[in-house]
Amino acid sequence: MTNNSRSFGKFAFLPDIAGLYGFISFTLLFIFDHGKSLIDGDTFWHIAAGERMLNSGTILTKDIYSHTAFDKPWTAHEWLSEIVMAWLHQYTGITGTAIFFFLISALSFWLLFRIVSSMTDDWIAILATSVALAFSMTHLLVRPHVFSWLFGIVTLYAIHKQGRWLWLLPPLTALWANLHGGFVLGLALQGLAIGGAFLDELFSKNQLNYSYLFQKVKRPAGFFGLSILAAGINPFGFKLYLFPFEVTKGIFASSITEWLPPNLQQEWLFRIFFLLILLLMSLKSTHTNWTDRLFVLFFFNASLTHQRYIGMASVFLCPYLARSLKSLPWPNLKKPKISTEKNQVKTSNISGPILTVILGLGLIILAGYGPPNSRAVFDTFLPLPAASHPVKATKHLNQTRQTGKMFNKYSWGGYLIYALNPAQQVFIDGRADMYGEDIFSDYQKIVSLDAEAEELLKRYEIDWILFPTDTALVRYLKKTGQWEETYVDELASVLVRRNKLPNSCGTKQTN
Repeated sequence: MTNNSRSFGKFAFLPDIAGLYGFISFTLLFIFDHGKSLIDGDTFWHIAAGERMLNSGTILTKDIYSHTAFDKPWTAHEWLSEIVMAWLHQYTGITGTAIFFFLISALSFWLLFRIVSSMTDDWIAILATSVALAFSMTHLLVRPHVFSWLFGIVTLYAIHKQGRWLWLLPPLTALWANLHGGFVLGLALQGLAIGGAFLDELFSKNQLNYSYLFQKVKRPAGFFGLSILAAGINPFGFKLYLFPFEVTKGIFASSITEWLPPNLQQEWLFRIFFLLILLLMSLKSTHTNWTDRLFVLFFFNASLTHQRYIGMASVFLCPYLARSLKSLPWPNLKKPKISTEKNQVKTSNISGPILTVILGLGLIILAGYGPPNSRAVFDTFLPLPAASHPVKATKHLNQTRQTGKMFNKYSWGGYLIYALNPAQQVFIDGRADMYGEDIFSDYQKIVSLDAEAEELLKRYEIDWILFPTDTALVRYLKKTGQWEETYVDELASVLVRRNKLPNSCGTKQTN
């Protein structure tokens, strides 16, 4: 392949390789998603929270969606993402919202390709970036954390480019801190780069020059400090720094699937990736600096602790993987000779992302305002996964309007907040950090049929239950004779207490 031309002359309108990669990534995400990006229930409570904030004109600071933690302080650290999601949903529905997140993902991998291709040739860049994309697919969901992928890669780009690009970091961090709690990733990237530069100089063969070292890290460290301060520009201030410690507490990390450590017997591809990186680091031909070493230690520690970080590790180790692969003794392949500069096709660095944005916005508008037959076509590409959410049971509940306090499956809570009309307060949903360890622990005891399970159902004054049909909890409660199954389908069952508790007062309704 020839080097990408930076000319923007008369015929420089064809996208470069990076632009094509981003455009194709977006197209493939849309065509082959089949609703996989909508399997997480958190998507839906984000939309519901955003709609509430849009309608009220205020940011939510207390819980209004559950009867177990009602009025409890809540740090809505993703408030701006939720407003964006709600606004998109209001005009383009869930389909348009999903397409928007495909667009964010595609632009992220376009920029990652740009970073990687500046270090190696296009073939290796395609290979390394595709590895990162493949590992990321299971976590490219319609959720605010996708903003962290984009902003993290922009931060990586700024660190790579240095110079005036460092001025982007503080305002980027300020915006990021209002979109998603993953803004700490950007600070970690800056800190790792500064630490790596310091260690490179400290362990160099030359005599340590403190003046040179200070000059080398002074500017990045200054912008790092400004970024730390900029993260406090949000409705919750510097309290937001405590969020990562709340969400990774032991009971959550050991019970919520995405926070569990990976099963390396099942995640054998990641195991190969992990071993490949270690092998490349051991080769003499591979130039590994201290920033590379710190990146490897940081991201492999994160991904081996919580499986949700596997995709992130593959993304931020992608540049090192590409540089390492380039250093290998590849066979010399004869490249076609190009006789004159006139024969080269000029390409543009910006036409690819511009075309991707135009296509994305066109699809979003069509999803919201297109004719009915076009919306049916969209539904075939982005159906709501009925195997992940109690869609049929929710329709039944909207018709029968079940009253009283509900007990529900953890992963269904977000969808129930979004879909039940009139609103019903849930027992629990994906905001585990807000509920706290006590409520989450009680939920676990009930689900696992702990000795306290029946007592807990009474203590929380549970009048009815919505839970997966084929579970021990549903089978057990039906056998006790105290609960009547009023609805059942292949996914969900509704159980209603036969004798209402004397102190049960129903639920507080929210507008």
